[in-house]
Amino acid sequence: MADFTENDILGFDPSQLSVFETPEQKQSQGNPLIYKTRPSDSVSEDGVYRATIKLIYNPFDVKHSIIEQQSYSINDENGWFTVVSSLTIDDKSCPIFNAWKKCHYAERGSMLWKQAAKENEGGRALFDKRFARYVTIQVLEDKNQPELEGQYLFWKLPTSIWTMINQKMAPSAESKKAAIPVMDFLFGKSIDIEVMPGPDDKQHPERKTREISYIGELSEDVVSCTNPDGSPLLNDEEQEVLDNYVSMIKKVWKEKDPTVRSEMIQKINANENTIKLRKIYVNVIEQIKKFCPNIVEHLSYQPWSDAVKARVDKWINNILAGKNPAEQQSDVTETLNTISTSEAVELSKANVTVEAESTSNAGGLDDLPF
Repeated sequence: MADFTENDILGFDPSQLSVFETPEQKQSQGNPLIYKTRPSDSVSEDGVYRATIKLIYNPFDVKHSIIEQQSYSINDENGWFTVVSSLTIDDKSCPIFNAWKKCHYAERGSMLWKQAAKENEGGRALFDKRFARYVTIQVLEDKNQPELEGQYLFWKLPTSIWTMINQKMAPSAESKKAAIPVMDFLFGKSIDIEVMPGPDDKQHPERKTREISYIGELSEDVVSCTNPDGSPLLNDEEQEVLDNYVSMIKKVWKEKDPTVRSEMIQKINANENTIKLRKIYVNVIEQIKKFCPNIVEHLSYQPWSDAVKARVDKWINNILAGKNPAEQQSDVTETLNTISTSEAVELSKANVTVEAESTSNAGGLDDLPF
């Protein structure tokens, strides 16, 4: 696991996040660390879910603060479950991915081809691959779930919010705009989000949850993280140092000339106030680590346990034999209904999510934040 110091985080260029390094190739149902913003949980009369959140860097590995997770949701005789694929870390040895290739590139109309082909093409569509971006947040205000205020959680980034912060953190060179550290712990921004339900359609009631939409508005001023109880991370003296730094760095953000910006940053970095802030940041990072979960450990790919490998291998073998794994007779003595606590923990560590029912071919659900 990568580690970093205050020199890495203070003034960290948000355009250097790993998520921006490679072309886009592009669950976690029941995970208590996932922040869910369902319109059905709204306390507003209009049914809109409103909250204020702060997206933050991963304090354990700042460069990997946004996880682009690739997973497979598969169905066997024991029900639905989801596993995070090694494709998440650009490792194409994932056995499910390789099984899909065997089927997808098989002769059209053949038994194997039908296993992967879409249903409207005469196939079974047994491979259900998902893509999602996850980020760490602090919930600043949420009247719908007030018990979550102050907590540090993970959030599945809706496309509209991703686009908004992407434009701020990694602006195009042609725009000549500075990269704004939206996710910085002490001088980033907060986001007011509104999650609106889809239309009421008696003929297609599923549209209410499938066609929800999101809007977000960044705060004008900088917003600092707090302790989970809402108390400030900094004392009055430290806050004054931060305020002095913010007043200087804001001028950099407004400067259009990249050369001038670079010269301004050099001067700020050499400033005595900035040297003081670096020392303060050492304590801030260590403090946040105490109550912030590590997104890489929880949502990036982790090697599957032997039990998960065995279950996936059996599913793949049935697929390659031309069978539907969900219709095969179970030969296990314990089903998911009687899974032990220790086994459930192992599944969690292996990035496996057991699903109550099929969400296969649900089309358009990748953008849902739950």
